[in-house]
Amino acid sequence: MHEETVATPDPRTPATVFQTKDLSKVYTMGEVQVHALRGIDLTLKAGELVVLLGASGSGKSTLLNILGGLDTASSGQVWYR
Repeated sequence: MHEETVATPDPRTPATVFQTKDLSKVYTMGEVQVHALRGIDLTLKAGELVVLLGASGSGKSTLLNILGGLDTASSGQVWYR
């Protein structure tokens, strides 16, 4: 006899709100390419407090603009709940 169990989501586990996979953003200025984001994998769950910390020009605003739909990624995927 073979029993198969199916995993059910735990209702106490917060739902994923945003998820990115291999997210990249490249700005082209003339012949110069600036890589603002490279290969970002990120999962944000409901109710989480997240801090983006980095130096000026490190891609914080670029990431938030992509997550907020104000900009598009050059490559990679973004999922919204």
